[in-house]
Amino acid sequence: MLNGKDIMLHKQHCPKAFIRTATEKDCLYLSKNLRKADYKEIQAICNLPPFLVLLHGLKKSQVPLVVCNEYERPILIVGVVPNGLIGNIWMFGTDELKKLSVTFLKNCKATFQILKNNFQIIHNYVDARNELHIRWLKWMGFTFINKHKHYGIERKPFYEFIKI
Repeated sequence: MLNGKDIMLHKQHCPKAFIRTATEKDCLYLSKNLRKADYKEIQAICNLPPFLVLLHGLKKSQVPLVVCNEYERPILIVGVVPNGLIGNIWMFGTDELKKLSVTFLKNCKATFQILKNNFQIIHNYVDARNELHIRWLKWMGFTFINKHKHYGIERKPFYEFIKI
């Protein structure tokens, strides 16, 4: 498995942020500092404590990654959970991501290739209210294939997305 040093060759180009393998400690920190939209998405899907949701993603993902700021504080966690040849991508972050948005976007596509690994399809659902994630998914080239009007425990609108 790759570690953060192998993955983030970009550290030398962007001293303010770096990527490493995510930990349980990262899940705890992030669960207490999530963006409001990310918190609402978790509640709409399953109404479980964010820590449990992030921990589940961490444990099930092949390469769970965390983006950290210059103070080594986690600002975003992302992973892909295997489901046969399909990978279910997930991502949650803090408002700190706004400060590193340019650096984050510059490194997204290369990092995505690591996450995609050998999956033929990357797939999941996004809360229709989570505008930042929807913009990111479009920028990354995902296709929105369906709108579910009543998804998750709260029966909120969600978009189904895919990338082949």
